[in-house]
Amino acid sequence: MPFHLDAPTLSLLLFGSIFAGLQIWWISSLMVRNRRRQGGKPLTSQQFRRDLERIFREET
Repeated sequence: MPFHLDAPTLSLLLFGSIFAGLQIWWISSLMVRNRRRQGGKPLTSQQFRRDLERIFREET
C-alpha cells in the first residue's frame, strides 16, 4: 500500500517541522546566551539556590 501525501498532511508536516526547528533554534540560542553570560563556570550551591528562589518568585 503506497503512502500518499495529500495537501492537509503535507501542510501539517511542513508546519510541524518549521515549528520544531524554531523551538530547537530558540532553546539553543538561550543556552548559548546563558553560557556566555556565566562564562562557562558551574554554579555554586548558593548560586543555584538563589536562582531557584528567583524563578519561583517570578512564577507566583
